[in-house]
This record gives sequence, structure tokens and C-alpha cells, in this order.
Amino acid sequence: MNELEHRVLRALADGTGFISGEQISEEAEVGYSSLMSILSKLSEEEKIELKRLERQVAELTPEGESYSKSALPERKLANALKNGPLEFGQIAASAHLSPAEAQIALQWAKRNGWIEIGKKEGKTQVALSSGAPKSEEEKLLATLASGRAEFKSTPPFENLRSRRLISILDEKIFEAKIAPAGKMALSAPQAQSLSQLTPQMMKDGSWKDAKFREYELRSIMQPSTVPSGKKHFYLQFIRNLKEQLVSLGFQEAEGPFTELEFWNMDALFMPQDHPARDIHDVFHLDLGNGDLPPIKIVNSVTAAHEKGVAGSKGWGYSWSPEMASRIVLRSQTTTVSARMLSSGIKPPLKIFCIGKVFRPDEIDWKHFIEFNQCEGIVVDENMSFRELLGYLRTFAVDIFGAKPADVRFAPSYFPFVEPAVEMVVRINGKWTEVGGAGIFRPEMTLPLGCKAPVLAWGLGLDRLAMIKLGLKDIRDLFSQDIKFLRGK
Repeated sequence: MNELEHRVLRALADGTGFISGEQISEEAEVGYSSLMSILSKLSEEEKIELKRLERQVAELTPEGESYSKSALPERKLANALKNGPLEFGQIAASAHLSPAEAQIALQWAKRNGWIEIGKKEGKTQVALSSGAPKSEEEKLLATLASGRAEFKSTPPFENLRSRRLISILDEKIFEAKIAPAGKMALSAPQAQSLSQLTPQMMKDGSWKDAKFREYELRSIMQPSTVPSGKKHFYLQFIRNLKEQLVSLGFQEAEGPFTELEFWNMDALFMPQDHPARDIHDVFHLDLGNGDLPPIKIVNSVTAAHEKGVAGSKGWGYSWSPEMASRIVLRSQTTTVSARMLSSGIKPPLKIFCIGKVFRPDEIDWKHFIEFNQCEGIVVDENMSFRELLGYLRTFAVDIFGAKPADVRFAPSYFPFVEPAVEMVVRINGKWTEVGGAGIFRPEMTLPLGCKAPVLAWGLGLDRLAMIKLGLKDIRDLFSQDIKFLRGK
């Protein structure tokens, strides 16, 4: 038996017969909302007798509540008549009543025997006939102003209900009285011990002589844990990566997912009629053709493709603006670097872009048709290929957590860089390509208005994230499995 049950039994033991729930709540100092569950438990243990009853109660309507704060219309009329008789046409203004309320006031004042209606000099007048003592309706209205009351089928209740000043509700109540088993529970030694130290006991010092119940802590159940909300682990990983790149002096750039073939390929010196175009398979969108950039840039890129620049012979074909204006899903974030170079940037400058790219591919543990790429460029007159390899190793080892022995570089080919390199990293015991890098060729940078050397790389961020996050399948980065996500 806990402390609250003990207080309820004590309150019942001090009374005689059945006691109402309101009285039990007050004497036991237990909230009325908690009392019912306590009484139900004591009833099941046969420590009390419990009766559940239903009754009708009356409460004021909004109109009735308004009159309880001011006065009923008939009382306002009686007060106005204390100064002398009034003609019918003067009642509403003198008693501060609406025309409808004036009619109600006359009806109930006449029924109460408060007024007399007669004629004087051909005009109907109203005058007080008695002292207008407080009516039973007024007394009941004052009682209900402090709370509900049990409904009784008496004239005052019926009159207020007919005037729609009260509403009648069905209410469930309960009464209880202590049973022999309850009295025995109160006299048991354990019942004399307390389970709660109250502020009052601390104030009056009674805690010093009180006997408190012992607890077996090993039997107390551990509370259940509620998982807290948090950001998706891969989104948080990308956010941390951005912060690290910014700390290295890089500025973030962004670009659209849907792109012109011009920016996705032509501006990167990928020929329109050469197998090199197939290096980056793309999703073509059936959206017609887009608008090419300013004619100056288009002409410069056209010349680089057809005739070459800076001693280059170009690709030697007739460049097609129609093909360049087709719309695709970008296959690489290098499109963002091309756009930045065409905007007239001045060295030295470091720029990065992290975003999704899209390529048709067979899905397996390390391939997906969309993935995040980390693109970066360093524009500086004093940069060399050696610095580029240093950046790549820093990213793989210091940022993504790869072991130095698990990072290798191999010569490669990309139409827009020379020399070109490919970085491979060992993931789950297998060597996996994670991106390419190199120095942008003059055939790409000069048409876009950049004369300084540009170090560039595009890394498959998802594969590198697998190392950092300890994943074995690239698809786990986008998992919606709640149990899996909570573990991350």
C-alpha cells in the first residue's frame, strides 16, 4: 500500500458511512483526477466498498453567467421603478434593457408579484407593488455562479431552464466507505510507515520521528528510453566535410542539377563526335533545348573545339550548337567549376562544390545511378601537379580516415585535364576508384577567360564516406531503416 492509498483509507476511516468523492479528495489531499484509480484498486482488494452513481447537474449557460454577474432583467426593472412609476415606452431606456429584455422583465416581475400595471391620464404605467424581495431564481443563480449543483425538478430550476439560463448535464459520481479489510490494513505495522518525505515534514521537523518504508531497489524496473531526434548521419557527415574544406580556405559554390550539354561536356573540351563523350554517360531530358551562354563564350569554346587554342589543333570537326543546347542531368560537378571560371574569377582562389550527380549504371554495393561528388579547384599561378596529389592524399587520409597505405594514384585520361590522375582507395579489402583529378587544359580554361593554372578534382563522396562511416554497401547511406539509423 503506497502513501496515497494510505491517506485515502485514513480519510474513509475518520468518517461514517459512505463519503463522496469530493470530500475524500479534500480530506486525503489527493487530486480528484487520481482518486478514481486509487479507489478502484482499493475496491478490487476489498479494502473499501465503492458505489458508482449517476446524477443530473445544472450549470449556467453563457447568458446565465452574464446575468449572475449583473442582474436578471426583472431585477433591473425593479431597481429602475424605485424612483417612481414608468410608462411602457420608458422601461427599456430607464432600466438599461433591450426591447426584448424589457418584455422579459415585465413578464417575470409580474409573475413574482413585484409590479402593478395600470393607466394614468390615458397612459399605461408600471409601478412597484412591494419591496421586490429576492426571488428563488435569483438565489439559485447566485449558487450556480460558484459551480455546478445537483438538478432538482423544482420551480426555480425549471424556470431557469425554460429561460435557457442553465443547462442540464449527466454526471457520474462515486461514494466509498472503508471495509473491514481496509481497517486491518491501516492497523498493520507497515501501514504506519511512510513512503514520502513532504515539504511540511521538513518544515515542522516531524520527519525526525517518522518511520519510512524500506525499498528494494533491485526490484524497480529501469525506465524505458526514448530515442531523441537527430540529423541523418550522412547529411551530418557532408556538413562536417564542408566545414573542414572552409577551414582550409575553400569557398563553396553551387550549380543546377539539370544542365546544358554545353556546360556538362562542351565547356570541358569533350568533343561532340568522339568516343571521349561516352566517358560520362548521361540522362537526357525530354525538355527541348535550353539557352546557350553569351555568344563570346560560345564562340571561344567553338574555336577551341574546331581549331584549337594556345598551340593546340583542337578536335577538327564542325561544332553543333544544337547538340550543346540539349538538357541533361549533370554527370559531374565540374560543370560548377566551368561556370565559376567563366564568371571572371581572379587568382589565387580555392573553390569547392558538394552535390549530387547522375549517371546510368548497374546498381551494386559500390555503384548507384545518383551519388554525391566533391568537386574542387585551386586557381593559382604557383600551383603544380605535386600540390594536387598532396590535396588528394590529405582528403583521403586526414578527412575521410583512410590509411596511407590504402591510398594510391594511377595515370588516367580525362578530356579536360593534362596530366590526369585517378585516386583509388582500398574499401572493404577491395581497391576502388573514388575520383579523378588533374590540371585543366588550356583548351578549357582559356575559352572561359582564365589564364592561370587550375588544379581540379572530382571525388566520389559516397565511396569515401563508406570508409569514414564503416559501411559495406553504398545504399546504406540512404537507408530509411529506423533501427539502422538509430545506430548511426
